[in-house]
Amino acid sequence: MRISQDSAGPPSAMGRRIAILAAAVAGAALVLLALAPAHLADRAVRSATQGRVGLGNPSGTFWSGEADVMLSSGDEPAAAATRLPGRLSWRLSPWRLLLGTVDLQLIDPAVLDLPVNLRLDRAADTRLDPNRLRLPAAVLLGLGAPWNTIRPGGELQLEWDTLHLRGSELRGALRAEWIGASSRLSPVVPFGHYRLLLDGIFDGAVIKLETVSGPMEMTGNGTILGGWQLRFEGTARVQPGTDEATATQLSGLISLLGRRDGDIAILKFGT
Repeated sequence: MRISQDSAGPPSAMGRRIAILAAAVAGAALVLLALAPAHLADRAVRSATQGRVGLGNPSGTFWSGEADVMLSSGDEPAAAATRLPGRLSWRLSPWRLLLGTVDLQLIDPAVLDLPVNLRLDRAADTRLDPNRLRLPAAVLLGLGAPWNTIRPGGELQLEWDTLHLRGSELRGALRAEWIGASSRLSPVVPFGHYRLLLDGIFDGAVIKLETVSGPMEMTGNGTILGGWQLRFEGTARVQPGTDEATATQLSGLISLLGRRDGDIAILKFGT
């Protein structure tokens, strides 16, 4: 007795054509994905920051490109945005992203001491290594009030130890300094050097503002609650022992910083 062949024989010509077509479509999709233009990164950044951060004059691809970093208050036209020094370049691995991991590197030697390497895995656990960011204080103009009134000068430095992000919780310590602080509203240049310390970040993060040097003193304490809700109270005043001429020149600026109570201004943000 002759045993018949299995009915599941070699694939038909039509099946082979479908397989070849599917492979070609998948390959074309991967090529298009790899060549996605850099301006798509600008759209993604603007959407994530509600228009406060943008990527100007982008070049390259979504995965490997460079652009100018632009800051704005979100309510202003793009032409009013403030450009950060240097030009930011980035590399984002599409293949790791397909596996569920964000692997991103940011480089801008004009403002960063070291490249920023950010990796976020499926467990939503990521780490940001220590680094320092240096910017002219004028970039704060792009954030709107009250900076567009104060029109600050000097340099900003943001330095952090290792930061850990898990889920929506970010933990670590940040130090922000305003060095050689000045304002278009005061002829006293500089009027101070200030340090802002943040520990914990997000729910219950503690903020401390202190004066390092200068004729104008600013101090205060606060917390950051969930959703970046800030509660801060402090004071601004002329340092004791400052000569009368300098004190008079700083008086107008101090009055703009908060509610005046005698010789001091009450600094209060949040509820």
